[in-house]
Amino acid sequence: MTDLDGYGLALHTSSPDFGLALGSATAHGIVHIRQQVWPLGRDLSTQLHDLLQAFLPPQRWADVRFLAVAIGPGSFTGTRLGVVTARTLAQQLGIPLFGISSLGAIAHHHYAFHPQADALDVAIAMPAQRGQLHTALYTRQNGILTVTLADQVRSPDEWAQTLTAHPHSSTALQVEGGFGHTTADLLHLGFAQWQQKKPGDWQSVVPYYGQHPVQI
Repeated sequence: MTDLDGYGLALHTSSPDFGLALGSATAHGIVHIRQQVWPLGRDLSTQLHDLLQAFLPPQRWADVRFLAVAIGPGSFTGTRLGVVTARTLAQQLGIPLFGISSLGAIAHHHYAFHPQADALDVAIAMPAQRGQLHTALYTRQNGILTVTLADQVRSPDEWAQTLTAHPHSSTALQVEGGFGHTTADLLHLGFAQWQQKKPGDWQSVVPYYGQHPVQI
């Protein structure tokens, strides 16, 4: 079995939804993706491992070539649990792990359904603590998602000023609730890094909550 005969697996635990996505890695991208989302909320810690084991078949762990995981921003406890699980799997399986921004996955999802928005920024804001916002600006050119302004916590006034200073923003997305539906987008973004032969060192993947990464 060659690398491109294997599979990629993505985990999303940064919101009340628990998302898993598995797809076949080919020279042209990830195909035959199956995705499932469970609205677990606080039950995530007790059900994650059982659902993961039930989701994988008919594939086996030996078939998985890389992992992708949402590193936040989002739920503190959920994100940490997902990252710890993914790190453990990557270490045990000896495969690359790619940490993906939750906001980046949302941006990828937006462009997938709005291809006409290529080369125009998408502005994403999500509620943070103390009335602040998790914010970022992304763009996509020739199918490649890039960061215009990296994820950062800003006040609503600062975010409004940022949008005014970036007139090329095509869409301002206000994100609330669960976003496990973007797990397949994590998979696509992880595949892009894997295809570029980036290291995918599991030890470097840590949760991001808007200020500083949390060491595990």
